[in-house]
Amino acid sequence: MVNYMRKSLLRIASLAVLVGLAACADLVGLGYGNLIGEYDLKTLNGFQLPTIVYQDALEQDELLSERFTIFADGSYTDDYTLRISSSSGQSTASYRDVGTYTQYDTQLQFVDGRTGDAFNGEINGRTLTITQGGNYYVYQR
Repeated sequence: MVNYMRKSLLRIASLAVLVGLAACADLVGLGYGNLIGEYDLKTLNGFQLPTIVYQDALEQDELLSERFTIFADGSYTDDYTLRISSSSGQSTASYRDVGTYTQYDTQLQFVDGRTGDAFNGEINGRTLTITQGGNYYVYQR
């Protein structure tokens, strides 16, 4: 009877440790489950959308919207829409960038699948912050 009780207590204690580890992993961002999803761009360099991302004497490009999606398989997509204004008129164009990422706790490293350029991000709850090419992107899930 004593051996049966010891085994039961050992099973319960083991289960409690496993549940505790799983809960802590989610809280500190160790698991992929908490970062997977779609993030909409809220600000670029502190400016809300739409915001000008390129301008010269002939053309002005405004970023209208952007959605960054992180997948469980280690890949991402970045879908964005620009309004392009020039002397010949206005148009909109949508683009998609794809790539891969690696997670180190709350830190992320992304690699663009087309150019091979690497850039960094950080996940904090429902907020994804990315720095790339001197720009600062803040996304919300």
